[in-house]
Amino acid sequence: MYETLLESGFLGLGAPSLSIEATAPFSLTSFALSLLLVFRTNTSYARWQEARSIWGGVTNRSRDIFRQALTFVPGNEPELVDMFKRWSIAYSKTLMCHLREEGDVKAELEAVLQPDELELLLASKHRPNYVLQILSGLVESSCIVSPERFRMDQNITFFMDAQGSCERILQTPIPLSYTRHTSRFLVIWLGLMPLTLWKSCHGAMIPVSAIIAFLLLGIEEIGVQIEEPFGILPLENMCETIETNLNEMAGNNSGVSYLIGKVNQQSWHMRHEWEDNRRRAEGSHGDDSEFLRSSRDGDTAARDNSFATPDLSGSDHR
Repeated sequence: MYETLLESGFLGLGAPSLSIEATAPFSLTSFALSLLLVFRTNTSYARWQEARSIWGGVTNRSRDIFRQALTFVPGNEPELVDMFKRWSIAYSKTLMCHLREEGDVKAELEAVLQPDELELLLASKHRPNYVLQILSGLVESSCIVSPERFRMDQNITFFMDAQGSCERILQTPIPLSYTRHTSRFLVIWLGLMPLTLWKSCHGAMIPVSAIIAFLLLGIEEIGVQIEEPFGILPLENMCETIETNLNEMAGNNSGVSYLIGKVNQQSWHMRHEWEDNRRRAEGSHGDDSEFLRSSRDGDTAARDNSFATPDLSGSDHR
């Protein structure tokens, strides 16, 4: 508006022009600004990607430790298997609430844990650690042999490592000075940019400046949002997936046991049939060997008799 009135002569000949003729400063600083925005966005995305990978591992390991419990825990301990299921589900939900300020552990676990278990969990200060202690105790108290127990403990160790990685991301944001400097740089650059566009764009300067500002500020806002990944990741859906999968595995266990038992029974019959055939074969081979051995002994005796020196002592005395 000011430059339009100036060109029309309404402001007089002595009014100064606010347009900037030289574009070199903007050309030089635009490169630095782009580096700042790219670094900020890449750093934020790396944090988001790491958090997503960690929670993918939590989902897989939750399934795996319960699969091991269904396989290795003896069939006469169904309550122990059910506790593995409850506390494996509880871990993902307590970790989600631990990483979010507005998380409500009681509301999330009322339908998962028993009342006394939930009360003890709520009394603890670091709830994910408490859940891992319970899982470790379940592994230790079960009648699982050492190799399988070691593999289950490896899953619990992964849970502990994943928890530490999530806490590192949560408690170590991008330095505040870097964020502030990028924001100030961007605001000053966008504020002065319209002055360089007047000579080339004139009236179109306003929409062009608005579009450029919208795009650059959008890049900055994306970096700010994904810097804290646990607020935008669908952790609720991941926890529901874990709970659904574990409940389904528990429901399918009876059918799996039936099929495995059927295969084992067939294998038992085939094994015994094979053993019987082997014994009969060994017996028939044993009879043939005895017959051949006696025949060879008889032939040897006959040959010895045919080549023996005759006794002529009796005829000499006569």
